[in-house]
Amino acid sequence: MTTRRASRRPSVADPSAPLGWRVFGMLRSGILSLAAVIGAVCIVAFVAALAFNVRPVAVISGSMEPQIPVGAMVFTRTVPAGDVSPGDIVTVQRPRNLGLVTHRLVSSVEREPGVYEFVLRGDANDTDDPQPYAVSTVGQYVLHVPLLGYLTIGLQSSSGLFIAGGIALVLVALFLLDPARLRGSAQTRETEEESA
Repeated sequence: MTTRRASRRPSVADPSAPLGWRVFGMLRSGILSLAAVIGAVCIVAFVAALAFNVRPVAVISGSMEPQIPVGAMVFTRTVPAGDVSPGDIVTVQRPRNLGLVTHRLVSSVEREPGVYEFVLRGDANDTDDPQPYAVSTVGQYVLHVPLLGYLTIGLQSSSGLFIAGGIALVLVALFLLDPARLRGSAQTRETEEESA
């Protein structure tokens, strides 16, 4: 009867491991750790957005520069239109559903109970917006994150979705291709071939 001694699982951090395995292991560990941190931040941001009724809006024009640059992600909280004051930054729907606009409130008049007429102007603009906005609720500015809007805009394109899918596949492959396990399998095969 032959017995086999339990072998220790090889580690890529082991100095006796080949340099290629060690480098691959360190890169894999770093990339997966970064992906885990980004994933955790996204989950926390999503839960916080739901809990505090916060909505993200990507900035695609320079009308609010220098305070809010192009490509920033603005986070707004939905409030009744009567809760904001001139000087506040707000996000409202453009007439005829032409998208959202984030500008500074110049003046506000209550035309009927709960419905206000807002005059807005971008900080970089010389004149007020061409026509007032009739609103009952608005997105009140909370904060913005520079450059984050570019990521959102990119992910809305077909090429952005293709790239995101490719990154997801690479992360899955890196997770499955554990260098310690691969090296251990290779060593086990070598041992079995030598003893055969």
